[in-house]
Amino acid sequence: MERRLNDYSSIRRRKQDGTFREISAPNAELMHVQRWILSRVLTGLRIHEAAFAYRRGLSIKHCAEVHLGARWLLKMDLHDFFGSIYESRIYTVLRGLGYPALVAFEMTRICTRVMPPPEWKPWLSGRGVEAYGAPYQGVLPQGGPTSGALANAVAFDLDTVLTSIAEQGGMAYTRYSDDLTFSSPQALSRSAGSKLVGQIELAISRAGFNAHRGKTRIVTPGARQIVLGLMLTPEAVRLMPEFRHALDNHIRCVERYGPVAHAKERRFHSALSMINHVDGCLAFAIDIEPGWTVERKFRWESALAKHGHPVNQDV
Repeated sequence: MERRLNDYSSIRRRKQDGTFREISAPNAELMHVQRWILSRVLTGLRIHEAAFAYRRGLSIKHCAEVHLGARWLLKMDLHDFFGSIYESRIYTVLRGLGYPALVAFEMTRICTRVMPPPEWKPWLSGRGVEAYGAPYQGVLPQGGPTSGALANAVAFDLDTVLTSIAEQGGMAYTRYSDDLTFSSPQALSRSAGSKLVGQIELAISRAGFNAHRGKTRIVTPGARQIVLGLMLTPEAVRLMPEFRHALDNHIRCVERYGPVAHAKERRFHSALSMINHVDGCLAFAIDIEPGWTVERKFRWESALAKHGHPVNQDV
């Protein structure tokens, strides 16, 4: 399979820190093929129990709950997680599932894309597929249906090593995509924390990834504990107060002024985009705090109906 066509559309999404994340959305035909591979081929992948993202039945809430009761947290980030997973590593994963070289290679090409500028990686030499041209090595596209499962499989060895490091120190470890969290109910000195960071960075490098040093955070006892945008309390995982306030404000303003005026005031592209945003917030919130969210959902639907907009009962 040669790389003659670009079958992806790039979408830029703003992250909480103000930077942008590039999402690669495959076209409809490629999306269908990747979904078939995900459901028929990738079910036998080795995924470490510390990996919580891209797994059916698990959410950020389940991941954050692992760290309840912690006295301190260490949070780290993998830089360019998907972009650092080259197709040679995907090929190795698929070969490990028992597929012949050519079949594994074809599926690898289906599940990866070349990101400009292309990086020369002459990894095909000696593998019997040199005639396929396009020597640039693709990477996992963030946004492809198969990317999450394959990324988890590639990171299995990393998760194994980091789990071992955590257990040796009496800690818990989780990974949610590129977000790494370590926690302990015991006290940790600054010097011990620095030593631990060094161990983890070395393990990350040896596993073929890169630590985003600018995002390493040690959260000491008494500080607000936040994991994956959720707040840890002694009893449970909670929504952030800022999130609650923003959602309440959207509902209150739509109750009073209507969706069109509120969307214009908040500079949404349209009333529909604002409604979709609030619907998404409610869908997220009800998984974290269902009791708090049910009342907001009722008020939101009532506000929309009051101003003549159809209500989505499936939110």
